[in-house]
Amino acid sequence: MRQKIANRIGMKRNGRLMPKTPPPPVDFLAQLAPGYELRLFDAYADTRFFIKDEQGIYRYASRIMHLAHGFAHPEDVIGRTDHDFIPAYLADHYTRDDQRVLAGEEIWGRVEMVMRHPASPDWYVTSKIPLRGKDGRIVGLAGISRDLQKAASIASPFVQFTPVLEHIRDHFASPVAVEDLARLAGMSVRGLQRHFKKAFQLTPSAYVRQFRIGKACQMLIESDATITTIALEVGFSDHSHFTREFIRTMNLTPGAYRKRYRLP
Repeated sequence: MRQKIANRIGMKRNGRLMPKTPPPPVDFLAQLAPGYELRLFDAYADTRFFIKDEQGIYRYASRIMHLAHGFAHPEDVIGRTDHDFIPAYLADHYTRDDQRVLAGEEIWGRVEMVMRHPASPDWYVTSKIPLRGKDGRIVGLAGISRDLQKAASIASPFVQFTPVLEHIRDHFASPVAVEDLARLAGMSVRGLQRHFKKAFQLTPSAYVRQFRIGKACQMLIESDATITTIALEVGFSDHSHFTREFIRTMNLTPGAYRKRYRLP
């Protein structure tokens, strides 16, 4: 009888009762209905979760994601690609990223621009990983994107930079001094540089530059303003400086970008 009880709860080693080894986690996970646990992502209003297959077709989209794109039901996203419902200038960017992930690369915590509203670009913190089948072959990818402004108001390590992000958003067209940003964050310039880079994978100056480029992309597509006018309105000193930075970020000249993505 004593042995039977011991067998139920464990075994003795060196006179000590040891717990039984739990069953492998896969045995438990195999019992769950497919996708059931993914509903937990719907609890976060600032977070979008998605799964795509190797053709870039959506196989899962969280509630927040499909609502953000104007769809009433997730089924309206499933079976589509980015090019089916996202402007081409954004869909091309997402597709390039997806190809890197489908080749085996992982993307973690990258800050990227998402232009959705006429007033200003939105910024998201995005991570993507490849998904492998039982044979080890990559069969798709999973991604999660978090609204940076919303995350900054509630989540560490972003919360300490909320005044900095708001200042950049409101004053990107004017000179933005790193000393002023450090003061808003309550840090030294060196401390701001270090902590900002750790949080956003960008220096404060690079963040400002990319924010300006994002706004310029929007203006190139949505307005008839000259490239020189756009350069000055988003904070660059002249046409040449703007063009150099634009090419470095977008791999296209401003004129070529406008020609490719101009809205009808």
